[in-house]
Amino acid sequence: MRERLVTPRDVAWMLVLMALALAPRLYWASGIGLSDDFIFRGEVNAVLNKQILPDNQAYRFSWWFPAALSCRIFGLTELGLILPFTVTATLAVGLLYLFGKTLWGRPGGIIAALLLAAYPLDFAWSTMVTTDIVLSFYSALTMLLVLRALAQDDPAWRRRLWALAGVTLWLAYHAKISALLLIPVVAVACLANRQRLDRCALWFLATAVPLFAFSSLFLYVLTGDPLFPYHSELEFQGLAGPLAKVHAISPDVFWYYPQLLFFPDSLGDLVHSVYPHALLLLAAVGIVFGLRSSGVVLGWLIIVFLGMQLAVLPADGVWISGFRNIRHLHVVVYPLVLALTGYLVALRARSPLGAVVLLVALLAFSGWECVATAQKTQIAFADRRTVCRYLLELPPKPSYADQGIVIWCTVLDPTNGPPKVKELPADAPSRKARIATITSGYVVTGGAREPYYGCPSCITSASELPAGRWRLVQKFPDLVPPVPWREEALRVWEAIEPPAARGGPQRGRAPVGGFHRMPAHSSGSPTTTALRTSCASGRTTAPPRPLMIQRTRPSVTRERSFTTTRVIPPWLPAGSV
Repeated sequence: MRERLVTPRDVAWMLVLMALALAPRLYWASGIGLSDDFIFRGEVNAVLNKQILPDNQAYRFSWWFPAALSCRIFGLTELGLILPFTVTATLAVGLLYLFGKTLWGRPGGIIAALLLAAYPLDFAWSTMVTTDIVLSFYSALTMLLVLRALAQDDPAWRRRLWALAGVTLWLAYHAKISALLLIPVVAVACLANRQRLDRCALWFLATAVPLFAFSSLFLYVLTGDPLFPYHSELEFQGLAGPLAKVHAISPDVFWYYPQLLFFPDSLGDLVHSVYPHALLLLAAVGIVFGLRSSGVVLGWLIIVFLGMQLAVLPADGVWISGFRNIRHLHVVVYPLVLALTGYLVALRARSPLGAVVLLVALLAFSGWECVATAQKTQIAFADRRTVCRYLLELPPKPSYADQGIVIWCTVLDPTNGPPKVKELPADAPSRKARIATITSGYVVTGGAREPYYGCPSCITSASELPAGRWRLVQKFPDLVPPVPWREEALRVWEAIEPPAARGGPQRGRAPVGGFHRMPAHSSGSPTTTALRTSCASGRTTAPPRPLMIQRTRPSVTRERSFTTTRVIPPWLPAGSV
């Protein structure tokens, strides 16, 4: 009799492993800040307002439905937007435990879960809006159900598992159309286990085909196009129409995914750690010493990677391709981890000590890469979050900043109101000319924005401010030395108004550590009585205070938030720590 897939002991292991994976991810959490987050937030906001935007995200309800549900509960905030992806990534650790146990027993499950917990790409992007994590999760769940169905002895359970696999494939498709790459992977799994294939497998088709047909019919009614997901993806990336040829693929774009697998990214991090290197090394050693992993998992990895790599189309005599993003390659994370797990389990059978040493070395190096990768987005996104909150606390005056601040102050606004910060030009000459015309207000300089695909040259530098016309209001701590994605410290400046424009004392709170001039009130003669009695209520009110100079001191909350090198997790409200 086969052991049940999930026993109380397995539940305990899964909970421990998921907790070990989640705790450091929350500590080095990033939050909202990627270039596409503005788009994704707009999609969720439209759903919350009873609309669905007719773009390439409309059919992807597998991610926006849980995101919208979360925002219904927690509001259109960072917590509401990020929570579904963090939960999905955490559940995936347990899912890979079950996958590893299915193929290689409990040791395989533990190794797979540990490798995923220390995977830099999954570690850092699990606390950001990463829709590809949802695709990866349903893809892995589909493959697990297929393998369980092929291994199941009870015909009733085989039918149920095949039917569930059809449902999860449909859900993966509605996370992203590239889930269709799983169809040949399922075929490979069936071919590799053809001796166990029977008519129960028809339940997979009996479930998946009607669901996909319903999706096409539903989209045809709404859009007039039964292939709307495919065509909308092409249109959104500019791969359809007469201008498609401008997206002719270059060698740099074509080799982007292989470079990400084996070489450091643009910020110097190995987002896939050395897992691909270790996999190739163990595969080569395995040929000599007879080490084997799962053929189905290797086929899954190869098919999905080639599908992503060869996603090119002909257009007017050239080959074109859409934008290739770091997170797009998350779809290979789970099969890569499982393939590596298979070799480590095989090595463990031959040399237990060697397998343990190699696993510990992999986890140690990967853990270091996880922190190095996550810190960059954590620091960059914290800059924008911090300055947006700080601008709201200043006396009402116009605020000016680059687009990276303007957009994200809007994104981080839970009221979803209009932009409160005015945008400065992206090029330095135009920006300097615009700043020269400002006579009142605040300007944000320095800091970081989006470290991967942002525009560092669009950030206003302190050197661009005219000398003698601006005074420093706040300089935030340097959490990292000057680097290309954060060339100088984050600062807020206030324009020194010309005497004619001041018009007397200004009301409001003084800058941190500065002097605050308290306004004088017109209260009659100096002999006015010290207390006034209200005839209507009988209450007494204190007399207005005379003109005075008061030294202000920053609050405890501000001191802790702006002077410590610890970045506050994004889902904590301002002033909560």
